[in-house]
Amino acid sequence: MQWSKLRMRVRALICPGLRDRIDFHVTRYREATHFGTEAWVTLDGEKIFGAGHYHRFMPECVEWYRRVPNLDSLPYPPVGLEPVRREIEATLDAQQTHHTDQLVGAMRAYLDMPARAALQSENPFLRALAIIDGRVGRRTLGRLEVNESEHSLVRRFYELRVTATLAHQRHE
Repeated sequence: MQWSKLRMRVRALICPGLRDRIDFHVTRYREATHFGTEAWVTLDGEKIFGAGHYHRFMPECVEWYRRVPNLDSLPYPPVGLEPVRREIEATLDAQQTHHTDQLVGAMRAYLDMPARAALQSENPFLRALAIIDGRVGRRTLGRLEVNESEHSLVRRFYELRVTATLAHQRHE
């Protein structure tokens, strides 16, 4: 599915109080100094979250290759490097440094799943999308537990949704 259609379909699911405030963006870099893609989320036009190929992997790849002894003598594709890659991935996830595909892939997957299932997911992007989904009601939102250990996007979307829901209740 094209990015513009994916973006439009995901935005259509956002609760009315936040639909005009939250947006998703993707760009591709093809310059000599930047290569890859970047995705980001904006709130009222300000970037609140970013993910990207270049800033996620380039510095870590340099460090990764430094840690592999005798890299030039390894067969291609390299064998036995999976533990190092998994360690780097875990570190990046803990730092909330994500690849563009993680956000865009979650947006694609979200369109094919119930919002309640996404709320229970361990994928922070699926949880974040479900929290701002207009199909998630006040009672479900009230039962949701979001703590400090949650991903920053989940916490931010939860705060926004609770505020938007309270504002909507006052106008009823």
